[in-house]
Amino acid sequence: MRKLYLINEKGTSFRFDYASGVLISDLSGLGFEKSFTFTNYGNIYKGQSEVNEMTDISLSLVFLKGYKGYKAFLSYIENSSSFDLYYESDDVRYTNCQIVSLSKAQLVAGTIQSELKIKKLSFWFRNVTKEIQIKVSETGKVYPYSFSYTYSESYKGTVSITNNGYAKAPLRIIINGAFDNPEIIVSKSGKEIMKMKIYYSSGDAKIEVDAFPTDQKIEITENGKTVNGYEHQDFTCENFLFLEKGTYDIEFRPNTTSSPTCTITMVEGYLGN
Repeated sequence: MRKLYLINEKGTSFRFDYASGVLISDLSGLGFEKSFTFTNYGNIYKGQSEVNEMTDISLSLVFLKGYKGYKAFLSYIENSSSFDLYYESDDVRYTNCQIVSLSKAQLVAGTIQSELKIKKLSFWFRNVTKEIQIKVSETGKVYPYSFSYTYSESYKGTVSITNNGYAKAPLRIIINGAFDNPEIIVSKSGKEIMKMKIYYSSGDAKIEVDAFPTDQKIEITENGKTVNGYEHQDFTCENFLFLEKGTYDIEFRPNTTSSPTCTITMVEGYLGN
């Protein structure tokens, strides 16, 4: 069954269903529109670049609770500054968006019908999350590693991950526990292609490195205090990691004999939904 809902920057959701009393009677604009730059080779044209344009998604809403339901939704919009629109069917995808307009019709038979226009600001995204959890053996060796979080098993600190999306996918990496200048190594067909390294040591801390273009950050949290970790990165490495389409091996090197975890979230981008 298809489900649609909004989540704002605070993590508060608004669902279009019987529980909220707001239903969708019609929906359009879930596709895409691209613009291209072409080079003319003697009246033969070759595409040089393309842009995924912003488009509009239109929803026809029925407020079963009349003005009360309309005002509740309006309050949700007024108390939010940004949104993600989630579309849930066979899987869950979402797009960054802003609400452009909300019309208001007359009360008819206790309900209000309105048109909601949403500006789609990004691809449709799908999160793929995997975890490497290190357990130290009785002999004190760091290897082997154990158990993956989603989709596949980890082996010797390495998980395999495949970007099936249309666009290159940013990685969000969270390291928890004890580490000593931890590293993330990305390889393809046995060849190292990119790397992240943070020069920071702790017996119990959290490092978050997010490559998502509108939220790029390196943060270190220790003893309840979060600081900007930008200056701790190895500037000879890429650090903000993106994966083109294809399959990759990702290795976590905590450089310690303790038991940290590394959670990797890849954000796949798709044209439509």
